[in-house]
Amino acid sequence: MTFTVLGQGFIGSHLVSFLRQQGYDCLAPTRPELDQLKGRHLGHVIYCIGVTADFRSRPLETVRAHVCRLLEILQSTEFDSLLYLSSTRVYGSVSEGRETENAFRVDPASSSDLYNLSKLMGESLCLSVERQSVRVARLSNVYGADWTSDNFLSSVIRSAVDHGSVVLRSAPDSAKDFIAVEDAVRALTGISMRGRERLYNVASGEPVTNAQLAEKLRGCGSEVSFDESAPLVTFPIIDTTRVREEFAFTPRSILDDLPGLLAQYRDWSANDSHRS
Repeated sequence: MTFTVLGQGFIGSHLVSFLRQQGYDCLAPTRPELDQLKGRHLGHVIYCIGVTADFRSRPLETVRAHVCRLLEILQSTEFDSLLYLSSTRVYGSVSEGRETENAFRVDPASSSDLYNLSKLMGESLCLSVERQSVRVARLSNVYGADWTSDNFLSSVIRSAVDHGSVVLRSAPDSAKDFIAVEDAVRALTGISMRGRERLYNVASGEPVTNAQLAEKLRGCGSEVSFDESAPLVTFPIIDTTRVREEFAFTPRSILDDLPGLLAQYRDWSANDSHRS
């Protein structure tokens, strides 16, 4: 069985490593090699190409990554299945994060909505293809040893270790859904090969508040404070019924993993400083 992982960022690189450890043939084309895939049979494709934190400053690249390159793959290659990685961020305008019966509100004039619009366009392309094996996975906030990332959790961990203190810029009751990259790649592999549905949420299903994170960080020896003007930022609870029932999916908790992540970053930072 052959997999082709498109996109070699944090999630894509972990997928490649996991699939090869499981004994699968796994192709991982580089960006220049993407233009040479036309006419090839790619096996099970997992489409990880995307722009994340800097999408506001790179609107054209964002649309090309989330829509245009996907269209090229759908039109010009053969495959056993294709799994498109979307994001639970698209649920920001709804009350429940369910895979069905959602009506999304977006503003084309808002730069903040460009990400959601492009991801939803990518989803629409996939779900319009009349093949059960073309699927969509909406990923929640994936965490792991991604120490150079500007995402929320990586920034918090760096500050806690490097400075011994963290200032949170969103209110204590603000909440996010976090999922470990190891749990994510296992779920994505299963969905890619044998998913019965066209659309899945890949998340923990259990939002964690800033207050909970702060308590855990303080227990690990870090000072934590909140910006006085910090806004309340919450998202709907993500329904993970499909992935739990089909794949016996039982993700771990970020609160349990946080001490280990702090230790991993501390070791990484010390080794990186030593090498430099």
